[in-house]
Amino acid sequence: MMGSQRNGFKKERFILSVDVGTTSVRCHVYDKETQIRGSCTREVKPLYPEVGHVEMDPRELWNEFVTVVKGAVQDAGVYMHQIKALGISTQRGTFTTWDKKTGVPFHNFITWQDQRAADLVKSWNRSCTMNAIRGVAKVLYFLSRQKRLLAASLIVFSTQHVSFRLVWALTHYKQVLQAVAEDNCCFGTIDTWLLFKLTKGHVHATDYSNASSTGIFDSYQMCWSGVLCSLLSLPLSIFPRVENTGHDFGSTDPSIFGISIPIMSVMADQQAAMFGECCFDVGDVKITMGTGTFMDINTGSKPHTSIAGLYPVVGWKIGPDVVYLAEGNSADTGTAIKWAQSLELFTDVQETSAMAYSVSDADGVCFVPSFSGLQRVLHSWASNLPPPKAIWCVPYWSQSPSEISSCMRRC
Repeated sequence: MMGSQRNGFKKERFILSVDVGTTSVRCHVYDKETQIRGSCTREVKPLYPEVGHVEMDPRELWNEFVTVVKGAVQDAGVYMHQIKALGISTQRGTFTTWDKKTGVPFHNFITWQDQRAADLVKSWNRSCTMNAIRGVAKVLYFLSRQKRLLAASLIVFSTQHVSFRLVWALTHYKQVLQAVAEDNCCFGTIDTWLLFKLTKGHVHATDYSNASSTGIFDSYQMCWSGVLCSLLSLPLSIFPRVENTGHDFGSTDPSIFGISIPIMSVMADQQAAMFGECCFDVGDVKITMGTGTFMDINTGSKPHTSIAGLYPVVGWKIGPDVVYLAEGNSADTGTAIKWAQSLELFTDVQETSAMAYSVSDADGVCFVPSFSGLQRVLHSWASNLPPPKAIWCVPYWSQSPSEISSCMRRC
C-alpha cells in the first residue's frame, strides 16, 4: 500500500511559475488543483553606478533565477522530473544586449527606472522632426480617421520606453555597435535573455506582451516598428522574433536542472497580473501596486488610442485572439516605502497602518513620490490641454516630532 502511494506521488505532475520583478525573483510550484506546493524567493539588488543610472547584473539575475527554481522544487518536496512545464513573467522595459555567439552580455541590464536618456528624450520630444511627424499624422488622421494615425499625432517619448535607452547604449558602448556591424548582436528584455540562457542560445524570442511594452513595437501592426527604427537608427536585425504568449518556446537545456523542462509561456508582469485576476472582459480593470503602481483596462480586440495619456499595450495573444489593454502608471510606490524606511520612519512595513491611523489626517501634507520623474499625463500638451502646473511644497511643522512622523507616514 505504501509503495503504491509512493509511486502515485512520483507520477504526479507540477508546473513551475517564475516571476522576475524589480526587487525580487520568486518561484512557485503548482499542482493540478492550482495549489502552491512550494516556493522560493531571492532579492534582486539594483545597481546605481551613476546618478540617474539604474542597472541589474545579468549574471547575478541568472544565478538567482536558477536558485529559486531549484529552491521551490526542493521546498515542494518533489523531483525535477515531475515538472511538466515552466512559465515566466518578468518586469518590462529592462534590457541588455549580448554576443550572439558566446551569450556574454555587453553591459548590465538597463532598467525601466533608468534616467540616463532623459535629456535625449526631452530633446526629441521638442524637436522639429517630431513636431513635423505629429503635424502630418494629425492631418492624415483628419482625412482617414485611422486610430493608428491619431496615436502617431500624439506620440511623446518617455524614459520608460526602451527606445532611447537603447539609442544611448548604441552610442556609448562601442562593442555593441561593433557587434551590430558584424551581425553578432542580440537585444532582449529580461524574458528574452532568460530564454536564450535556458536554451543555451537556441531561442532568441519574446512574446507580444513584452514586445509591446518596449515602445519600439507597433501594437497596431503587431510587429517591430520599422518607421521608429529608421527614425532612431535602431537595427532591426538585433530584435527577437515575437511569438504568442502561450507559445512553446522550447525546453531548458538538461545541464541546468538535470532534465529538459518545456517553457510553455512567457509574459510581461503587468499583463500576467491582469490575466491572473481573470480580467477577461472588456472594461475589466486591475491595479497592481509593487515597485510602481500600474492600472490596466481591458479594451478588447482593438488597441485603444487615448488623448488623456493612457497608452495601448498587448495584454496577451493566445492562438489568433489578441487582447489589448490601456495602461497608466506611477513609477514609485514600493520605492517610496523603502525610502521612508531608510529615513527610519518605521522599521517594519507592517507598522505603517497603525501609525497612519494614529492621526486623524495628514494635516495638509501631500507627498508626491517622484524618484523616477512625475510621470505626468503624456499627451496633455499634445491635445491642446494646458500642461500641469508645478506645485512647490514647503514644510511647516507645528506638531511634536512624533506627530510629524505620523503625518508623514499617513500622507
